[in-house]
Amino acid sequence: MNEIKSSIRENLLNIIKQCTSYKFVDENVNINELQVVDADFFIDHLHIYYERLQISASEIKGKNIGYIISIVSRRLNCTSGEEYEEVKRNVYRALRSCSVNWYNQYVYIQDARLNFKLLVARINEVYGISLIKKELTRFSNINVLISFIEEKVENKSISSDESKETGIMAQMDKKKYEYIIGIDLGHGETSAAICPLQWDVPAEQLDPAKDLEMGGNKKVIPSAITILDNGTAYIGDSAFNPEILKQADVHVCFKKAPKDMNGEAEKLMICYMQEVYRRIRENNSAMLTDGNHLVYIATPSGWDKQTQDLYLQMAKQAGLPIAGLTKESRAAFVRAQHDVTSGIGKYIAKGAVVFDMGSSTLDFTYMSSNRKLIDHGYDCGASFIEKTIFKQCEENDESIHRFEEKYPRLMPYLLFEARKVKEQVYFDSSLRVKKTINFEDFIDDEDFEDDRFKMVYQPGELNSLLEQVGYIKEIENSARDFVSSHINNAPIYGVFLTGGASRMDFIKPLISKCWNIQESQIYRDQDPSLTISQGVAEVARMDLRTEGMDEGLEEAISQLQKSDIIYDSFIEKFGYTLWDRITDEVAGTITSFRDADNDYSLYDLQTSITNNVQEGIEEVVPQITAFMQEAISENTSEIQTKVENIIIHYSNQGINIPKTELNIRTLNTGNINLNSVLDSISEKIASESANWAGAVTGAAIGGAIAFLLGGPLAWIVGGATFLGQLFLGKSEEEKKRDALQKDLDKDDRQKVFDSISEKWDDIQEDIRNSVYKSISRNKEIKQSINQTTYQLLQSYKESLKKTRILID
Repeated sequence: MNEIKSSIRENLLNIIKQCTSYKFVDENVNINELQVVDADFFIDHLHIYYERLQISASEIKGKNIGYIISIVSRRLNCTSGEEYEEVKRNVYRALRSCSVNWYNQYVYIQDARLNFKLLVARINEVYGISLIKKELTRFSNINVLISFIEEKVENKSISSDESKETGIMAQMDKKKYEYIIGIDLGHGETSAAICPLQWDVPAEQLDPAKDLEMGGNKKVIPSAITILDNGTAYIGDSAFNPEILKQADVHVCFKKAPKDMNGEAEKLMICYMQEVYRRIRENNSAMLTDGNHLVYIATPSGWDKQTQDLYLQMAKQAGLPIAGLTKESRAAFVRAQHDVTSGIGKYIAKGAVVFDMGSSTLDFTYMSSNRKLIDHGYDCGASFIEKTIFKQCEENDESIHRFEEKYPRLMPYLLFEARKVKEQVYFDSSLRVKKTINFEDFIDDEDFEDDRFKMVYQPGELNSLLEQVGYIKEIENSARDFVSSHINNAPIYGVFLTGGASRMDFIKPLISKCWNIQESQIYRDQDPSLTISQGVAEVARMDLRTEGMDEGLEEAISQLQKSDIIYDSFIEKFGYTLWDRITDEVAGTITSFRDADNDYSLYDLQTSITNNVQEGIEEVVPQITAFMQEAISENTSEIQTKVENIIIHYSNQGINIPKTELNIRTLNTGNINLNSVLDSISEKIASESANWAGAVTGAAIGGAIAFLLGGPLAWIVGGATFLGQLFLGKSEEEKKRDALQKDLDKDDRQKVFDSISEKWDDIQEDIRNSVYKSISRNKEIKQSINQTTYQLLQSYKESLKKTRILID
């Protein structure tokens, strides 16, 4: 694989070589071949990257680039790995800053003078990849450009039949599905909800989840199943039919963490899944057809990944078009957030608890942005209540004992009737509840034709019974133990109640007392029996619509935070604009100097350039924040789009994730010190005018931005060699002064113009080098850009982190 990547990279480099007239340079090239202005100037540029580097001009004169890289890397103790590569890159960039007409993969893209139109055409010709110029010009250096194209080539080369299945939704044409069903196969109750996937509808306009009919105009059925010897299965209320119970035992509270697909408990659950799905299809046949829907199911929060995977396989074996699963606690929170009136969304990041009162267990799940989910369950489920009710009946009625001895298989029916009484009591705790059980109604036996028993509860009477037997105290102890032993007394700002049993009127006051939280911060759905299934459907829709969006996203953000990609992009954009404006001002001033009707001196030209460049710089520099914004936007646009697409799906459900905005006013541009350029122009020209009688050999610009225009203006005097005969016998200082102050007629000004025109490419390059040097030496700019970028990207991470509180 590495050999293939290396081959692609080499081919791409060869294609790039065909798209520029500049020569390609590697480590075997001698520094003299690059016509570097001088060694000291090169070392000045090296010191931009490594201030404390100890190296002299004599050590590098006449040496190959590879030798120079070796010296620098040893001095810096960076002889291998990424640090060595960084040294190599910086050596090449320093060399390119003081020489012209060459490039390699380490330098800035602008240094290569690429013909992007030709590059796009050649890439398409060789690899069949369609690119646009804008995609390529946004990169700061050749290496990053090559990596981008390389990735495009590699992705195209991966055929669909070679791609591996990465998840249960892999290779599915998701958009052919219209609906997603969420099923809550609870310990005590089962329900289902449906969401239209609405692939082309914005997240904020999606329809809410709707409950599905489970038969008999009911949306919730008891989690119960009775299987006859012939294999016929009855679920829900039907499982408690006395005629059915005479033939087989009913199974309740059978949901357990699976361990073996072939285990008896697992086979029973598979059969129940199958029957539930069949009932959903039968009762919603007008909406659901083969191939137009998928299914998500829920698991207790405490189940590990291996257990969840096994449960998923059980659902597949049961024939469900399964697309995934989620934790019950996650589904509960998502459901609460969908109802923005609950206010639970604002508590999640700070700390909130899902209080799930099931039939067999009481489960707590703690969520906050600072820690992973914390789950724990206690054996005090609500099925204890119907058992207590029935036990009280047994103690007061001897006929129940006789019935149990003769019809043990029918005892679950009586317990189910006690459960109904419990549900009636807590459906409206202000009402009296009375239920009479006549044995002759469901059994034809003379021994019991006159036997009956009653279950009667005045308001508050059942609570008193539960207090008496210690059940309410057991719930209180569980709540206190969870906080002290499992979440280390972490703060709780919101509580969400799920499960039909959470209707019990003593629950809210009990939680308020145990956890010192206002009842207004304890939320329960209007029908808590449907909370989980609705949440599962909502979660499923989120997952399917955002699937793959966050793959590798955090890693990409971290990589961008650690790199100088955005800073380099800024340097390229701002530096180019500054260079373009300065060269335009210089060129325009020199042209006006040539075409003027009056005679002007070189000093007049210098003054005009000074003033015009000053004005140009003053107009460009204030735009520095706009260039930084552009660099950030171009290099983070893909990340930003992905983050926003994920967040909007979750924010639609009520979670409060603020969209990140860049506060550009925090940028500290530092002191670019361009004014000193203009103050020192006269001195600079004067100091270099000693060479007025001969060609000025591109003198070093110098180390400070004050010499920004020193190189170009030196040509003003250097180009006026015809003036030499006028000043014979004068001192050097006098020659300089007189050369600058002499008024020149039109012909002489044309000569100055022509002389400068001959060297215009070099002059522009000198300006470019000086502009880059001035900006790159300003540490305050780099620090501000990197800090602003880091904070922006970190805010994306935080937004994802808050979103992932809802992700398993």
